[in-house]
Amino acid sequence: PVLHHLSAGIGRTGCFIVSSIGCQQLREAGQVDILETVCQLRLDRGGMIQTTEQYQFLYSTLAQYSSQLQHQQVRP
Repeated sequence: PVLHHLSAGIGRTGCFIVSSIGCQQLREAGQVDILETVCQLRLDRGGMIQTTEQYQFLYSTLAQYSSQLQHQQVRP
């Protein structure tokens, strides 16, 4: 198990959690809904993902991961 904690446990920690869940969703289902994932996490821990920059990080990171997965699947 991975343990990750910062002072409030909602901003950067939320980015880590959402990116981890998003990577798993991309591997298993081939798609991810970042906003829905954040909303679900906020039911348990309000304030997850605090800034526009954190959302941008998530979209960028998961788009890159998706491209990497697609590239790996194309290889023989």
